[in-house]
Amino acid sequence: MDLHKPRPWHGVREFLKEYLIIVVGVLTALAAEQAVEKLRERAAAGEAREAIRRELALNLAYLRSRGALESCLERRFGEVQAILDQAKPDGGLPRPGWVGRPQYWSLETMRWDAAAQSGRAALLPPDETAHYSSLYTQLRIAAAEMATEQGDWARLRTLETQPRLPPQGVYDLGLVLNDARYRAWRIALITRQELDEAGPMGLPQATNGNPLSQSICVPISASRAEGERLSRFPFGEP
Repeated sequence: MDLHKPRPWHGVREFLKEYLIIVVGVLTALAAEQAVEKLRERAAAGEAREAIRRELALNLAYLRSRGALESCLERRFGEVQAILDQAKPDGGLPRPGWVGRPQYWSLETMRWDAAAQSGRAALLPPDETAHYSSLYTQLRIAAAEMATEQGDWARLRTLETQPRLPPQGVYDLGLVLNDARYRAWRIALITRQELDEAGPMGLPQATNGNPLSQSICVPISASRAEGERLSRFPFGEP
Protein backbone atom coordinates (compact mmCIF):
# COMPACT_ATOMS: atom_id res chain seq x y z
CA MET A 1 0.00 0.00 0.00
CA ASP A 2 1.26 3.42 -0.94
CA LEU A 3 0.95 6.08 1.75
CA HIS A 4 0.95 9.70 0.67
CA LYS A 5 2.58 11.73 3.34
CA PRO A 6 1.57 15.38 3.73
CA ARG A 7 3.72 17.58 1.57
CA PRO A 8 5.91 19.65 3.83
CA TRP A 9 5.78 23.41 3.54
CA HIS A 10 8.78 25.01 1.99
CA GLY A 11 9.21 28.09 4.02
CA VAL A 12 7.04 30.54 5.89
CA ARG A 13 5.63 32.11 2.73
CA GLU A 14 4.02 28.90 1.55
CA PHE A 15 2.68 28.25 5.03
CA LEU A 16 1.07 31.69 5.13
CA LYS A 17 -0.36 31.17 1.67
CA GLU A 18 -2.02 27.90 2.69
CA TYR A 19 -3.21 29.44 5.94
CA LEU A 20 -4.72 32.41 4.12
CA ILE A 21 -6.58 30.13 1.71
CA ILE A 22 -8.09 28.21 4.64
CA VAL A 23 -9.06 31.37 6.54
CA VAL A 24 -10.60 32.99 3.48
CA GLY A 25 -12.56 29.81 2.75
CA VAL A 26 -13.91 29.61 6.31
CA LEU A 27 -14.81 33.30 6.37
CA THR A 28 -16.53 33.03 3.00
CA ALA A 29 -18.56 30.06 4.19
CA LEU A 30 -19.55 31.89 7.38
CA ALA A 31 -20.49 35.02 5.46
CA ALA A 32 -22.59 32.98 3.04
CA GLU A 33 -24.33 31.23 5.95
CA GLN A 34 -25.04 34.56 7.62
CA ALA A 35 -26.37 36.00 4.39
CA VAL A 36 -28.74 33.06 3.99
CA GLU A 37 -29.87 33.44 7.61
CA LYS A 38 -30.47 37.17 7.08
CA LEU A 39 -32.60 36.40 4.05
CA ARG A 40 -34.60 33.87 6.05
CA GLU A 41 -35.10 36.37 8.89
CA ARG A 42 -36.11 39.08 6.43
CA ALA A 43 -38.66 36.74 4.83
CA ALA A 44 -40.01 35.71 8.26
CA ALA A 45 -40.26 39.36 9.33
CA GLY A 46 -42.08 40.23 6.12
CA GLU A 47 -44.59 37.41 6.62
CA ALA A 48 -45.15 38.45 10.24
CA ARG A 49 -45.62 42.10 9.27
CA GLU A 50 -48.15 41.25 6.56
CA ALA A 51 -50.16 38.98 8.88
CA ILE A 52 -50.18 41.54 11.70
CA ARG A 53 -51.21 44.38 9.41
CA ARG A 54 -54.07 42.33 7.92
CA GLU A 55 -55.26 41.43 11.40
CA LEU A 56 -55.09 45.04 12.58
CA ALA A 57 -57.01 46.20 9.52
CA LEU A 58 -59.79 43.70 10.26
CA ASN A 59 -59.95 44.77 13.91
CA LEU A 60 -60.26 48.40 12.85
CA ALA A 61 -63.15 47.40 10.58
CA TYR A 62 -64.85 45.86 13.63
CA LEU A 63 -64.30 49.04 15.62
CA ARG A 64 -65.76 51.13 12.79
CA SER A 65 -68.86 48.92 12.85
CA ARG A 66 -69.11 49.54 16.56
CA GLY A 67 -68.67 53.27 16.02
CA ALA A 68 -71.57 53.28 13.57
CA LEU A 69 -73.88 52.37 16.48
CA GLU A 70 -72.79 55.18 18.81
CA SER A 71 -75.72 57.48 18.06
CA CYS A 72 -78.21 54.65 18.71
CA LEU A 73 -76.37 53.79 21.91
CA GLU A 74 -76.48 57.37 23.19
CA ARG A 75 -80.19 57.60 22.43
CA ARG A 76 -80.86 54.36 24.30
CA PHE A 77 -78.95 55.61 27.33
CA GLY A 78 -81.27 58.59 27.47
CA GLU A 79 -84.38 56.48 27.02
CA VAL A 80 -83.45 54.03 29.77
CA GLN A 81 -82.53 56.90 32.08
CA ALA A 82 -85.92 58.50 31.43
CA ILE A 83 -87.67 55.25 32.40
CA LEU A 84 -85.75 55.05 35.66
CA ASP A 85 -86.48 58.71 36.37
CA GLN A 86 -90.22 58.06 35.99
CA ALA A 87 -90.27 55.25 38.56
CA LYS A 88 -92.95 55.83 41.20
CA PRO A 89 -92.58 55.21 44.94
CA ASP A 90 -94.80 52.15 44.67
CA GLY A 91 -92.48 50.65 42.05
CA GLY A 92 -94.55 51.43 38.98
CA LEU A 93 -92.66 52.55 35.91
CA PRO A 94 -93.07 52.67 32.11
CA ARG A 95 -92.33 49.28 30.62
CA PRO A 96 -90.27 49.31 27.42
CA GLY A 97 -90.99 46.73 24.78
CA TRP A 98 -87.37 46.49 23.66
CA VAL A 99 -84.13 47.61 25.30
CA GLY A 100 -81.67 45.77 23.07
CA ARG A 101 -77.90 45.63 23.32
CA PRO A 102 -74.80 46.87 21.49
CA GLN A 103 -73.17 44.16 19.44
CA TYR A 104 -70.12 42.41 20.83
CA TRP A 105 -67.13 42.15 18.49
CA SER A 106 -64.50 39.51 19.20
CA LEU A 107 -61.32 41.39 18.30
CA GLU A 108 -58.60 39.16 16.89
CA THR A 109 -55.07 38.90 18.28
CA MET A 110 -54.11 35.40 17.12
CA ARG A 111 -51.63 36.48 14.44
CA TRP A 112 -49.92 38.99 16.72
CA ASP A 113 -49.73 36.42 19.53
CA ALA A 114 -48.27 33.82 17.16
CA ALA A 115 -45.65 36.27 15.86
CA ALA A 116 -44.68 37.34 19.36
CA GLN A 117 -44.45 33.81 20.76
CA SER A 118 -42.45 32.48 17.79
CA GLY A 119 -39.98 35.35 17.95
CA ARG A 120 -40.87 36.65 14.50
CA ALA A 121 -42.18 39.92 15.92
CA ALA A 122 -38.71 40.54 17.39
CA LEU A 123 -37.29 40.47 13.86
CA LEU A 124 -39.14 43.70 13.07
CA PRO A 125 -37.60 47.09 13.84
CA PRO A 126 -38.06 47.93 17.56
CA ASP A 127 -40.15 51.05 16.88
CA GLU A 128 -42.48 49.09 14.61
CA THR A 129 -42.87 46.30 17.16
CA ALA A 130 -43.61 48.81 19.92
CA HIS A 131 -46.24 50.44 17.71
CA TYR A 132 -48.00 47.14 17.06
CA SER A 133 -47.80 46.21 20.74
CA SER A 134 -49.46 49.49 21.73
CA LEU A 135 -52.30 48.97 19.26
CA TYR A 136 -52.94 45.43 20.43
CA THR A 137 -52.88 46.44 24.09
CA GLN A 138 -55.68 48.91 23.42
CA LEU A 139 -57.57 46.33 21.37
CA ARG A 140 -57.50 43.89 24.28
CA ILE A 141 -58.89 46.58 26.59
CA ALA A 142 -61.69 47.38 24.13
CA ALA A 143 -62.54 43.68 23.74
CA ALA A 144 -62.72 43.26 27.53
CA GLU A 145 -65.00 46.29 27.85
CA MET A 146 -67.30 45.03 25.10
CA ALA A 147 -67.52 41.62 26.76
CA THR A 148 -68.31 43.12 30.17
CA GLU A 149 -70.92 45.56 28.87
CA GLN A 150 -72.98 42.63 27.57
CA GLY A 151 -73.67 41.78 31.21
CA ASP A 152 -74.71 45.38 31.88
CA TRP A 153 -77.23 45.28 29.05
CA ALA A 154 -78.53 41.88 30.10
CA ARG A 155 -79.46 43.46 33.43
CA LEU A 156 -80.93 46.57 31.81
CA ARG A 157 -83.10 44.36 29.60
CA THR A 158 -84.92 43.14 32.71
CA LEU A 159 -86.93 46.37 32.32
CA GLU A 160 -88.72 44.62 29.44
CA THR A 161 -90.29 42.13 31.84
CA GLN A 162 -90.57 44.07 35.12
CA PRO A 163 -93.94 45.83 35.59
CA ARG A 164 -92.72 47.17 38.92
CA LEU A 165 -89.32 48.05 40.30
CA PRO A 166 -88.77 48.98 43.97
CA PRO A 167 -86.58 51.99 44.79
CA GLN A 168 -83.57 49.75 45.47
CA GLY A 169 -84.01 48.13 42.06
CA VAL A 170 -84.16 51.56 40.42
CA TYR A 171 -80.99 52.54 42.24
CA ASP A 172 -79.22 49.32 41.24
CA LEU A 173 -80.16 49.65 37.57
CA GLY A 174 -79.03 53.27 37.67
CA LEU A 175 -75.58 52.05 38.70
CA VAL A 176 -75.62 49.48 35.92
CA LEU A 177 -76.59 52.18 33.43
CA ASN A 178 -73.70 54.36 34.59
CA ASP A 179 -71.32 51.42 34.19
CA ALA A 180 -72.62 50.84 30.66
CA ARG A 181 -72.15 54.54 29.84
CA TYR A 182 -68.57 54.48 31.08
CA ARG A 183 -67.72 51.33 29.13
CA ALA A 184 -69.23 52.79 25.97
CA TRP A 185 -67.18 55.95 26.49
CA ARG A 186 -63.98 53.94 26.87
CA ILE A 187 -64.70 51.85 23.78
CA ALA A 188 -65.42 55.00 21.74
CA LEU A 189 -62.23 56.65 23.04
CA ILE A 190 -60.09 53.61 22.22
CA THR A 191 -61.69 53.41 18.77
CA ARG A 192 -60.73 57.00 17.98
CA GLN A 193 -57.21 56.50 19.35
CA GLU A 194 -56.72 53.30 17.35
CA LEU A 195 -57.93 54.87 14.12
CA ASP A 196 -55.76 57.95 14.64
CA GLU A 197 -52.67 55.93 15.49
CA ALA A 198 -53.14 53.45 12.67
CA GLY A 199 -53.92 56.13 10.07
CA PRO A 200 -50.31 56.89 9.04
CA MET A 201 -49.46 53.18 8.86
CA GLY A 202 -51.17 52.66 5.50
CA LEU A 203 -52.88 49.44 6.56
CA PRO A 204 -54.69 47.43 3.88
CA GLN A 205 -58.39 48.08 3.47
CA ALA A 206 -60.61 45.58 5.25
CA THR A 207 -64.36 45.24 5.54
CA ASN A 208 -66.38 43.63 8.28
CA GLY A 209 -68.13 40.74 6.62
CA ASN A 210 -69.77 39.46 9.79
CA PRO A 211 -73.52 39.86 10.41
CA LEU A 212 -74.37 43.21 11.99
CA SER A 213 -76.97 43.44 14.73
CA GLN A 214 -79.11 46.58 14.82
CA SER A 215 -80.50 45.60 18.23
CA ILE A 216 -79.56 48.84 19.98
CA CYS A 217 -81.09 50.90 17.14
CA VAL A 218 -84.52 49.21 17.32
CA PRO A 219 -87.15 51.62 18.79
CA ILE A 220 -87.63 51.11 22.51
CA SER A 221 -91.39 50.86 21.93
CA ALA A 222 -91.01 47.85 19.62
CA SER A 223 -92.39 44.50 20.69
CA ARG A 224 -90.16 41.50 21.20
CA ALA A 225 -91.15 40.09 17.82
CA GLU A 226 -90.53 43.44 16.11
CA GLY A 227 -87.17 43.77 17.84
CA GLU A 228 -86.06 40.36 16.62
CA ARG A 229 -87.07 41.26 13.08
CA LEU A 230 -85.60 44.77 13.04
CA SER A 231 -82.29 43.78 14.62
CA ARG A 232 -81.60 41.70 11.49
CA PHE A 233 -79.21 39.47 13.40
CA PRO A 234 -79.37 35.98 11.83
CA PHE A 235 -78.51 34.19 15.09
CA GLY A 236 -81.33 35.76 17.08
CA GLU A 237 -81.19 38.05 20.09
CA PRO A 238 -80.78 36.94 23.72
